[in-house]
This record gives sequence, C-alpha cells and structure tokens, in this order.
Amino acid sequence: MTGIILQSCLPVISYINADTQKESILNNNKSKAGIYCWIHIESGKKYVGSSVDLYRRFMQYYNIKYITRASKSSLICRALLKYGYSSFHLDILEYCDPSVIIKREQYYIDTLKPEYNILKVAGSLFGYKHTIESLQKMSEIASNRSEETLAKLREAALGRTYNHTEETKKKISKTMLGRKHSEETKVKLKKKNSSI
Repeated sequence: MTGIILQSCLPVISYINADTQKESILNNNKSKAGIYCWIHIESGKKYVGSSVDLYRRFMQYYNIKYITRASKSSLICRALLKYGYSSFHLDILEYCDPSVIIKREQYYIDTLKPEYNILKVAGSLFGYKHTIESLQKMSEIASNRSEETLAKLREAALGRTYNHTEETKKKISKTMLGRKHSEETKVKLKKKNSSI
C-alpha cells in the first residue's frame, strides 16, 4: 500500500478506501497502540486520534450504533455518517508505546492541524462543549440522586472518605507545613501536627 504524505508526515501504512479495506484495517491493528488519521478524500480535512488498542477503536468506528451516538459531539463520526467510509483514507501515522501516545498524538495535532478535531489538546477535554441534550441528562441525573449518594459526595468533597493511617497523617501534615501559608494557617497546622 502506498502512503500519502501529509505535510511531511509519512504514515506507516495508508488504507486508501476505509470501506473496502475494513477487514485489513482491523486485522493489521490487533494488539497495537498508535496514532491514526482519517482523511476526507474530497476536501482533505483530517482527524487525528490515538488509542492504546487500535483494533478496539476501529471496531467502534465501524459500529454504526456507536458513531451515530457519538456524532452528536464528534465531527469525524458525523462526517463518516454523512459521506460514508469509502470517502475516507485511514492512515496509521505511527505505532508507539502507550506511555508516549498522548505526546505523539499532540505532535501530529500540532503538525497536521486537523479540521475534524474539536479538541486541540490530546487527552484533554479543554474546549469541549456538551450538547444541550447531554447537559439536560446530567441535570436530570443530578436531581435524582438519593440522600445517601449526596452524603457520600459531600464527604468526598470534604476529603472525609479517606481513612489515613497515623503515619500518613503525619506525612501530610509535615508536607503542608513546608508550603507557603499565612502565619495563622502555620499556627493551626503546628497545633494539629502536635496533636497527632
């Protein structure tokens, strides 16, 4: 298969037709982690993504139920539904160790400036906007929480759900003493530390 040069990024492998080459895409990417790029053939618009399990990720893209649901907030899923898989190339930009995958994805996002990526920071939700439908669902879920759930959430927010050992409490307290605090806070911390 021939690679398509994307602004000086030569892919490891290029699938010219994401529809007819579905089987190869899935079989060639089992047990592999890496960075991929969907390219709309007619417009040249791109989407850069990454996965520690490319096979699983591509199975999601080929699941119509999944991309229909995801299309509400994903430009690439919306485009795949609108134009069809045969209107897209799929490039594997590189295979890499999962420990560096976000760093490598960011490199390609910065280099290729993909138009279908809503988020411009790899592994981040910065800039993501929930749909009105998803905001309504979250609001409904929040309003139907039981008193028990609300109590647990309050405790978690206050940090009371942790059962630290005495040794851990001392370490936390000493760490807090080493930070910059007002004189009043330092006195409170010293008093608390001496009582432990």
